[in-house]
Amino acid sequence: MKERLDSTFLSELADDFLEIAKKFNDFRFEKISQQEISQDTFIEMGKNARVLMDSAREMKLLSTLIVEKETSEALVQLKVINLEIKETITSLKQIQVAFDLIGGLGALAMAIVEKDPATISDKVNNLMTLFKKKAG
Repeated sequence: MKERLDSTFLSELADDFLEIAKKFNDFRFEKISQQEISQDTFIEMGKNARVLMDSAREMKLLSTLIVEKETSEALVQLKVINLEIKETITSLKQIQVAFDLIGGLGALAMAIVEKDPATISDKVNNLMTLFKKKAG
């Protein structure tokens, strides 16, 4: 397990976050066109997507990030979760789950940009719990 996350790994996570945010935007446009969400919900979902996109762009600008072992392991696990989210976001039946996922990813991205190891681990664990509920 890496003790120090290199710029390539961080860049890949940022790319994952950007792709998820784009898929989430597609999801919310689909739901608004099908009249499954209100205009207010559509706008709020857009704000969450913007937070994730902006934070992911900041992550791309960081050259390196030194984290504790626990955080490094959590971020490596996140790669698996990101793949599952990318594959399922457009097929989620529960709009609230998609909303919670994008909000959680945005909060995680902000913690990464702020280089806050405790919060990073906490946010990854929250995402894993949320995704398990979705899968269950």
